Amino acid sequence: MKLILFFALFGTIVGNLSLEWDKFKRDYNKQYATATEENDRKQIFIKNVNQMRSYQQTHPDATFTMAINHLTDHHIEDLVFGPKTHFKSRPTLLKSSIDVKNLPKSLDWRTKGVITPVHSEVGVIITAIVSTELVETLYAIETDNLIQGSISQVFDCCPQPIDQFDCIMNFSGICRNSDYPESLDTCKPDKCKPFATFNKINRLTKADENTMLAWIQDSTLWAETDAVIQSFASYSGGIYDDSSCSQTDMNHVMQIVGYGIEGDTPYWLCKNNWGEKWGEKGYVRIVRGKNMCGIGNVVIQIANTKKSDAIRQYSIVPMSLIVLLMTISQRFINYS
Repeated sequence: MKLILFFALFGTIVGNLSLEWDKFKRDYNKQYATATEENDRKQIFIKNVNQMRSYQQTHPDATFTMAINHLTDHHIEDLVFGPKTHFKSRPTLLKSSIDVKNLPKSLDWRTKGVITPVHSEVGVIITAIVSTELVETLYAIETDNLIQGSISQVFDCCPQPIDQFDCIMNFSGICRNSDYPESLDTCKPDKCKPFATFNKINRLTKADENTMLAWIQDSTLWAETDAVIQSFASYSGGIYDDSSCSQTDMNHVMQIVGYGIEGDTPYWLCKNNWGEKWGEKGYVRIVRGKNMCGIGNVVIQIANTKKSDAIRQYSIVPMSLIVLLMTISQRFINYS
């Protein structure tokens, strides 16, 4: 009798998931090239939904919500920029020399008209997107003129694992998207003229979220995080706080565009570029003060020093060395 009940329950669950799969395909207009691909995607979908439901059942008091989205038929690993960068475990810096008591309680750079729309991309191109976003936002803050930069140029000319910001600086900045709209699969530095640049790179040396608060008063931040976790992939709203999100494995990057407090919970406001159908119209609020998902481990901000300051803090690397590094990088990718 128990065996009969088990199979009846199992059949009901599978049937419900099949109905949800059909609804998912309709909602997001999913079409697959072959029946084999569709079946593979369906199995991924079922796995992800089961993991999401399991989390919801075991965390009824979670501070955030989860839901099926347009990426639920993807392996989570396919959404991030690549292999994990591992950091030795270190405690969050609770005491900081930075005084933040006089800083605003909240900040949202979106309201100042300096943030471009959310992109809908996954994978390694995310690093080119976020590095371009920091430059175009800084330019908009300085000039009150928001211009979309060429992600394709950065993607072609500054491939992983080359440092994005050193590379952009040595190319004298980024071009307009209208001048370099599509990837050419090779770097064409003479195709366009840069319109925005910077001459200073700030890199956080310790996971100090008070320093991040001070920095973001001037411009937005690059922040690497862990995102290979179902609770993040299925995030749909609220303040993300999941202790199982790694603080040592960095595999994703976002643009921090602000911060705030909801109730008694402080948070970071992050622009994720998985499309407006993900999260809160493409954004996620991540709990602040816990180094959640390692958000304070790899933080970068760019700036321009005063015009009277003629000495740059970073020396310019010869173009020949950049080309050599790009060649080595491409060979590394081909052999990996």
